[in-house]
Amino acid sequence: MAQEWGTARMNAIELVQAALNVQVPTVRDRDPATDRYHVDPAETLAAREKFGALKDRFAAWAFEDSERRERLCRVYNDLFNATRPRHFDGSHLKLPGFSQCFELHPHQRDSVWRAVQTGNVGLFHVVGAGKTAVCVIASMEMRRLGFLSKPCHVVPNHMLAQYTAEFVRLYPQASVLMAGKEDLEGDRRRELVSRIATGDWDAVVITHSSFERIRMSPQFTEDYIAEVIHEIEMAVRAEKSGDRSNRIIKQLEAQKKGWKARLERLAADRKKDNLLTWEQLGIDGLFVDEAHLFKNLYRFTKMTRVTGLPLSNSERAFDLYLKTRYTMKLHGNAQRGVVFATATPVANTMAEIHTMQRYLQPRRLEELGLQQFDAWAATFGESVTALEIAPDGSGYRMHTRFARFINVPELMAIFGEVADIRTTEMLNLQVPRLRGGKARTVASPASTALKAYVQTLVQRAERIRNGEVDPTEDNMLAVTNDGRAAALDFRLVAPAARFDPEGKVGACTREVLAIWQRTADFRGAQLVFCDLSSPKGGKVFSVYEDLCQRLLEAGIPEKEIAFIHDAETDAQKATLFKAVREGRVRVLLGSTGKMGVGTNVQTRLVALHHLDAPWRPCDVEQREGRILRQGNECEEVEIFRYVTEQSFDAYMWQTLETKARFIAQVMRGDKGLRAIEDVELATLSYAEVKALASGNPMVIEKAGVDAEVAKLSTLFSVWRNQRWANESEVGRLPMLIESLEQKLVLQAEDVAKAEPQTMAQIAVELGDRRIAGPDAVGDALRELVKTARAAIQGRALLSGQILGRFGGFELGLQAIGTEAVPAFFLAGRCRYDAEPYQTGPGLVSALLAALASVGEQQSRTGEQLALRRKRLEDLQLELARPFEHEVRLTTLLVRQRELLKQLDLDKDEAGNASLDGEAMRQAA
Repeated sequence: MAQEWGTARMNAIELVQAALNVQVPTVRDRDPATDRYHVDPAETLAAREKFGALKDRFAAWAFEDSERRERLCRVYNDLFNATRPRHFDGSHLKLPGFSQCFELHPHQRDSVWRAVQTGNVGLFHVVGAGKTAVCVIASMEMRRLGFLSKPCHVVPNHMLAQYTAEFVRLYPQASVLMAGKEDLEGDRRRELVSRIATGDWDAVVITHSSFERIRMSPQFTEDYIAEVIHEIEMAVRAEKSGDRSNRIIKQLEAQKKGWKARLERLAADRKKDNLLTWEQLGIDGLFVDEAHLFKNLYRFTKMTRVTGLPLSNSERAFDLYLKTRYTMKLHGNAQRGVVFATATPVANTMAEIHTMQRYLQPRRLEELGLQQFDAWAATFGESVTALEIAPDGSGYRMHTRFARFINVPELMAIFGEVADIRTTEMLNLQVPRLRGGKARTVASPASTALKAYVQTLVQRAERIRNGEVDPTEDNMLAVTNDGRAAALDFRLVAPAARFDPEGKVGACTREVLAIWQRTADFRGAQLVFCDLSSPKGGKVFSVYEDLCQRLLEAGIPEKEIAFIHDAETDAQKATLFKAVREGRVRVLLGSTGKMGVGTNVQTRLVALHHLDAPWRPCDVEQREGRILRQGNECEEVEIFRYVTEQSFDAYMWQTLETKARFIAQVMRGDKGLRAIEDVELATLSYAEVKALASGNPMVIEKAGVDAEVAKLSTLFSVWRNQRWANESEVGRLPMLIESLEQKLVLQAEDVAKAEPQTMAQIAVELGDRRIAGPDAVGDALRELVKTARAAIQGRALLSGQILGRFGGFELGLQAIGTEAVPAFFLAGRCRYDAEPYQTGPGLVSALLAALASVGEQQSRTGEQLALRRKRLEDLQLELARPFEHEVRLTTLLVRQRELLKQLDLDKDEAGNASLDGEAMRQAA
């Protein structure tokens, strides 16, 4: 218990309980002086090592016995693998009222038809694939067909006018109400909700913020919160009865307290606002654009201490969740009435797939018993301990993260019931070609000052790790942000420092200037993204203003450079975007938030520059979706990513690689992979950026070794599964062979006693009568069939009845089902069925064919027997053959361990106190 499968501090039973509760084992010691618990790193590492070994051994044991393997596979397949994906073809749609202002792509018509047919849909199409048109057309079609009476389109604040204009362009005769933010201010708020409630609108277009301000009724919200509190109370009782961790119980109690506080606030707000509630507006359909902005939906879980699993609970997401529940309630609690649209349904963590499923397919999750996150995570997710570059850039560590999918084909089959996924590869859109096939990385050397500063961050991180500083004064989030800022430009943390011409700003200035000069005739435009700085009006140092000044000094006219921040209103943004499209503004600087979603300036874009790395892969996709987009007149474009060596850039790009890896694979729908962890081709450029920024050449080798190990491990998994299937088949074949041998002997006896018959001399014995001649036999057989059909009316089964003899065999008649035509059969040592007919000549021919088939079936049985014997021999040879890449995989695993040792990667800091803080969870 405490030796082979456990440790002195956590025995095997405790480790099994942790696995069943989807928890990572952590050993803690109590400090008698402070009465507080702290993590024991050594014991935690040992426990997790045994934990991994125990899980691996259980997985192997479960499939060792063929009978148990077959039983488990049957249960799993019946539950999760019994759905065939439906394909939708919308080519037949006529779309009355559609302006035909452009030709729809086939995938757009298919998606419209899917929304009309199935109800809840997630339009998870790549950036620039035309999701807005799909939402508008699907909305109008569902209203025309009577599925919806008043749909509501919820869009980001800055896209309200653009979305509404597109709606009216597609359907000029539509009655559309556009609700801006000013319409919800003061007395106009009452007027707006009244107009929504009383008007017969084809669509109501409203912003995210305005949507949230129109609340559900207090009663509906209170009832739902009461259900949540009850679920938490049941979870607490289960934990107490199981004598589980006090930490989990405290976490659940804290969540319960938060929900009760929300219930109290709701009761207080009820007295203040007597406006119409959401239910009274008459809206019965929701189309939510950029739905990933509502990803922070509450959940409660027993999983703790796992980075990458946020426990956020935003009011915006909860409000949408309630409204989706109410909308589905209007449709008879069916999964109808809700359509999400976003290019990035999974923005940050794999937990967001469960969130999307909770929004769009709650009934399906209940059927499968996966409505609770822990059940879903145990079925489709797994915590993994893997290499990560430490945030201070000083070294590496082993870190536990919830970042692995298992049972991917079944997850995607279930998710695919509502997810309409369209990637760039699927659509083959007419977008410009990326020079070199990938983004170009521009690596800048770290200055002496930056290296010294990073060392101070190492010291700060050490103090935080040792608990020597109050988290309110300094924490890993602050360290991380300072490190990111210093990697962008050292003057952000030390304003008095000198400009480094070899730094990011200098490199970006040279690249922008060169492209500006090269594309002067075309008046090509460029975008520069920077999230870690903003224009400061000259008050303090700003990367924006410094870069702009250097571009001016290099000769670019001031009127051709602009900041997105200068366009504060929607009208000003529209004017600025038009200037970029026309080539009057040729360098536009901005952040992902301000210049990402909804920035359609692609007409003349020739280059895009990442001055810093954003936190999320979806931000990279949104940034690059501005230039790799339909409507760009350039045949070839460039994307630059600027990194500073030996800085936090390595950590940032490595984080992006980890998160983008599983997102890309899931969205690609690669059903050949049972598990997704390290195999990734679409984001190889992230790995290259990480290697360049880390400054350690062995990281490059390790990235290659890891990729090949992952690939060969996947092949080994396929080989092992096939071996299990072969073992099962080898276990069944002897019984099948024995059965065929017995059948062959019986058929030989039937062949010996068969009496040949011809059409001219056919004769049958029916009871005491002998009937000869084809006409007489045909009439007699037809009467028997007619009588049998009348007899089975009202009965589901006519068991085989022996009526006489024919050709040396007993002659019988049988029918299954009240609508089936009775059919004759010959019974000897084996049975020979005749084709069902209702005419005399047909019945005679069928009976003669059945008699002739006696010898044919004996031949077929002999052939089957030979094939089964050959199959058994082949499988026995196959089972004796090892995995063909076994030597290569073993060699690579040995080299992988050597690299781990040389890079000092076998440290496990997953149990360190630094991970306990909220700041670190946010940073990760």
